[in-house]
Amino acid sequence: MHISRKFSLGILLVVTVIATAMIVNRARPPIPAPNVIPSGPMSSVSNRPLVHVQRPAPEANTAEEPDHPFTPEIIPKEKLDEYLRLHNRDAASLLAAFHSKPLGEMSYLYEAATNFPNDPHVQWTVLSQNAFPEDRRKWLDAFKTASPSNSLANYLSAENYFKNNQTDAAVKELLAANGKSQFNDFSMDNLLDTESLGQFSGVPDMETHVLSTTTMSQDLAPELGRLKQVINCIRETQEQYLGVGDAASAQTLSQAGVGLAEHLMTGDSGKFLLNDLVGIASETIALQSLDQNAGYDFLGGKTPAQRLAELKQQRTSIIELNKNQMNVLSLPPDQMAVYWERTKIYGEVEALRWFQQKTTPNSGN
Repeated sequence: MHISRKFSLGILLVVTVIATAMIVNRARPPIPAPNVIPSGPMSSVSNRPLVHVQRPAPEANTAEEPDHPFTPEIIPKEKLDEYLRLHNRDAASLLAAFHSKPLGEMSYLYEAATNFPNDPHVQWTVLSQNAFPEDRRKWLDAFKTASPSNSLANYLSAENYFKNNQTDAAVKELLAANGKSQFNDFSMDNLLDTESLGQFSGVPDMETHVLSTTTMSQDLAPELGRLKQVINCIRETQEQYLGVGDAASAQTLSQAGVGLAEHLMTGDSGKFLLNDLVGIASETIALQSLDQNAGYDFLGGKTPAQRLAELKQQRTSIIELNKNQMNVLSLPPDQMAVYWERTKIYGEVEALRWFQQKTTPNSGN
């Protein structure tokens, strides 16, 4: 199915709006799902025979589960089936199939969760989509065990503990996360896997880029919403500490908040504009309770006031660059291909800077 360039522009614009709204609002209500709980050795991936997981009955969907037409269904079913057969319906291909479908189509995720419950990427997708809300703590613990070096598992666990008023347990998770250098939310994996599926299916490059960007946001937006809740809870806990005169604990939480922001803005995670903006907002909140004119080691000796000024300038720069994002799709195909490759290698900010440098000297572009 062909999608016009104009329609592609519209899809990307709506995706940006929807993703931003999902960060601000609470995660959408979950769809009732089969009872699938991760079990067995967390270091291995199950290779059990295929188990067909039935979708919830149509009446299980609530009024809060609207259709999302901005997610284009452009992969023909026969091509999708062929892709899954070619990859033996492994975890990666099932997740690519799930991400290629409009939101609300959960059958491929249920199948992946049933057959590969110990795969970290599957675990993360289950948690992002809140596919099994009644067993969320079990999936969180499984994700932590399967990905012991991934700080994201601790942050998600902290969010769950905060939500259940288990503040001490949440703080322990934050401190554990702060001591880890890795932060993997599989956004780049989702983008590359969906792009591979689109290319295999013969989808034109433009539509493949739109599909991969859209489906990457499918997990990223709810993740960022939960991490924003972590920062808000950090701020509330700091106020409680300061209320009883415990400035040291409040400072420790500021450091944990700065660590979360750094994880969002570096590595593969930092390649996406939404992560950068949420990271800037998170660090801004984390620094509010500190002495604004005192230098802190975890800020490289800078004062919070100095760091906040840097963050404000960084945010302004990103917003200005982002104004060019829709214009990127006016590039000819060969230059568009260069832009997308630069995005995957260097990130959206650097790709947009490349685009700005390319077009600014020639006012006719």
